[in-house]
Amino acid sequence: MRRWLARASRRGALAPLLGPALRMAVDRHEVTLPGLQAPLRVAIVTDLHFGFGPSTAARARAVRARVMAQGADLVLFLGDIAGGRRGPVKTARVDAGCLALAGYAAPLGCYAVLGNHDWDDDPEARERRAGPNRASALLAAQGWRVLENAAADLGPAWIAGVASQRAFRSGPPGFRRHQGLDDLGTALAGVPEGAPLILMAHEPDLFPALPEGRALLMLSGHMHGGQVRLFGRALVAPSRFGTRYALGHFRRGPHQLVVAGGLGCSTIPLRIGIEPSITVLQLVP
Repeated sequence: MRRWLARASRRGALAPLLGPALRMAVDRHEVTLPGLQAPLRVAIVTDLHFGFGPSTAARARAVRARVMAQGADLVLFLGDIAGGRRGPVKTARVDAGCLALAGYAAPLGCYAVLGNHDWDDDPEARERRAGPNRASALLAAQGWRVLENAAADLGPAWIAGVASQRAFRSGPPGFRRHQGLDDLGTALAGVPEGAPLILMAHEPDLFPALPEGRALLMLSGHMHGGQVRLFGRALVAPSRFGTRYALGHFRRGPHQLVVAGGLGCSTIPLRIGIEPSITVLQLVP
C-alpha cells in the first residue's frame, strides 16, 4: 500500500489529496509567558521529514524564506529531520535534511531538539540505545544549538529541551514498545526559580506530567496535527493520549502547551485536512 501511494503521488494520480501537503501556512498564537519583561516572537519549524513525499530541497528553501520573513527573535526546530523507512536511503536523507536546515538566524539564536525519527534513524545510536547522535552534530554544524536534557539562558527567558520520549522502538507494528531518553529534571536543573521558561519536547506526551511548582510554556511537534483530519478533527495520532494533543494551544494549571502541525508526512506522503505549516508565537508578559 505504501509503495502504491508513493508511485501514485509521483504520477499525479493523488493530486486532489496531495494539494494540502503542497501548500504552507503560518499558524499564529499569542501566548502569555509569566515573568517575561517584553514581547518575544518565536518561529517554530518541526517535522520536516525531508525526502519523503512533498518534502524536497525546494520546499525546504521556501520554508526557510517564510521563517526568516517573520522577524522572529528566536527560531526553534522541534525534531524529525528525514522521512521514509529506516535504512541507507533514509540515512542519506538525514544528511541532506540537515543541510536543508542551514541558513537560519535570529537575534537570540536557533535552538533544536531531536525527534524520535532522528534517534531511530541513527544505526549506531540505535544499537547502543544512547547518544551521541549524528544528527545532533550535523545540526550543530549548520548553526543550531541542540538541547537534549539541557537548558540555556537567552537573556529575556530560558530555553530548555528534553530528549525524545520515543527515541527507540522494538517489537512488531501494533505491539511496539518505545524507550525514551527524556530527563526533565536534568533539563531544568540549572534554570532559576521564577525565570520565564520555554521547554522544547518533540512529543507532547510529557505535558500532563509536568511538575506543578514551575510555570512554563511547552512546545511540541510530532503529531502532524493528525496528518489526516476530517471535519476539523484528527482521526489518529502517535500518542498514548490519542488525539487529545494533536494540534493547538492547551492549558493545565500553571502550564501551557503549543503543539505545532509541522511540515512533513509520515507513513504515507499525504496530508488531508491540514496544511503543512510553520508556527509563530507572539509571547507577551
